[in-house]
Amino acid sequence: MDIKGLKYFIAAAEHLNFTTAAKECYITQTAMSLHINKMETELGFRLFERNKRLVMLTDAGRDFLEYAYSVVDDYRAAVDHSMGIAVGVNGVLNVLLPGYIEGFVFMDSFKEFRKAYPEVVLNLNVQSQDMMINFLKKKRVDVCIGVPYEMDTDPDINVIAMREDPAILLCSKKHPFASRKGKIKAEELEDETFVITMSDKTPNSTRVVRKKWRDAGFDFNEYISVKNMDEMLMLIELDRGVGIFPAFVGEYLGTLTQGIAEVEVKYKTAPPVTITGLGYLKDNKNPILDHFIRVFAAESSKENKAK
Repeated sequence: MDIKGLKYFIAAAEHLNFTTAAKECYITQTAMSLHINKMETELGFRLFERNKRLVMLTDAGRDFLEYAYSVVDDYRAAVDHSMGIAVGVNGVLNVLLPGYIEGFVFMDSFKEFRKAYPEVVLNLNVQSQDMMINFLKKKRVDVCIGVPYEMDTDPDINVIAMREDPAILLCSKKHPFASRKGKIKAEELEDETFVITMSDKTPNSTRVVRKKWRDAGFDFNEYISVKNMDEMLMLIELDRGVGIFPAFVGEYLGTLTQGIAEVEVKYKTAPPVTITGLGYLKDNKNPILDHFIRVFAAESSKENKAK
């Protein structure tokens, strides 16, 4: 059994269809079946229950899948790390973040990159969300990490979704919502002032956000626009308004502030989902960029599996 074999097994386990998995791995369906049979013989237990209609993982197969993910991820990280040493990767990579909160959310990924490529100078810049495209196109930064409302509509920019988080509502502990028992109805939010990170420079982001909120059952009439989530939290703690945040912010509230409460909302549909993406120019020639993307994608994959 080797790494390639584990990748074949992972593909078969994810698709539960040997034909589809074989196409993904660029082998024949017969070769995929033979490989799985050989693997089961080598392991001494069945990975799949299969008949003419269904392919299902056994309990042992589901358990082994988690270890297979771990082994493949560790192998990829080891190759990246050793490749960096072998080729002597060095240089500078400039990253733009819309705020300090996003920086801490992705800190494990930044640390993993630093560990793999210690010779690379990693610069982190904090700018408002609406400056991302401008900084990329003027080549002032190599990568932007944030909500990709504008980046993903630009033909010159590639965007990779790094994580998805359901929306949460935050308000000051002085706000009446904070002491309410049970969920707040979505329609009750329409009379609230919202603190948001939108700008006149990025009109498409405003349309996208408002559509998501309307689909969930509410809209805002009054709002205060700020540059990033850090400023949002300060105004909310001062009870200037309420705000919708990705759920990861709730994990940091205890260390960021003691004056803000998370409130449950009864949405018309599912809670709106916030996507955090990694954007870069398609014609970026910085050789370090590919290494950075690989490390971030691997760390994002680990986190998504942990969820």
